[in-house]
Amino acid sequence: MKKIILSLATLFLCVPVFAELTQSQHMVGGRLGLGFQLENSGISYSDYDRVDWGSLGAEYGLSYYYLLTNHVGLGTEISYAEFDGGELFVSNDKVSDETKLFNAMLAARFTANPSNLVRLYMPVGLGLTVARQNMSVRKNGIDYAKKETDTSLGWFVGAGVEFDLGRKSEWSMGFETRYNMFHYDTEKLTHNAPNGITGDGNRRLSYMSFHVQVNKRF
Repeated sequence: MKKIILSLATLFLCVPVFAELTQSQHMVGGRLGLGFQLENSGISYSDYDRVDWGSLGAEYGLSYYYLLTNHVGLGTEISYAEFDGGELFVSNDKVSDETKLFNAMLAARFTANPSNLVRLYMPVGLGLTVARQNMSVRKNGIDYAKKETDTSLGWFVGAGVEFDLGRKSEWSMGFETRYNMFHYDTEKLTHNAPNGITGDGNRRLSYMSFHVQVNKRF
């Protein structure tokens, strides 16, 4: 039984198909997924409490790649994300920080096995991130709200798996995860804030995203 399973897995992963990736192809794609923060915003509203900037959010993206070789593609990606970070309390107190992100990246994609039915690949990107934060703090006698936008260098690195939607199809579908990073100047939100609300300077923020990817090659 183990030999049968191993043989089927080998065929599934290693047999070439007609719709393999080839040099000079163009690839356009779209993705939809979820993301969550890996650290808080760096903004404190008490001695031990900090505001969350992205507990959970949705991310949407478009991509274009030109395949320099079967294994390597270069292109660009744009994406938009909305995160809801906050903490609700039993009373009317509320701490929240809604964050909207727009990313414009130069990107590369490295495919390990371009001629296989199931392909493993790694996307990387570097570019600009525009972050818009809408923070509100109503707790411990503080009632403060502010919106500010900051632009910084952003980047991502990920890992994905995809499969063709048919042996001769130029369409493919896959699943991908990414580590994403950007910076945000917390002083923009805490400038002239009441006592008790402090920032952490130019804060490095990051999030993990998980999404479904659909590509078309031509």
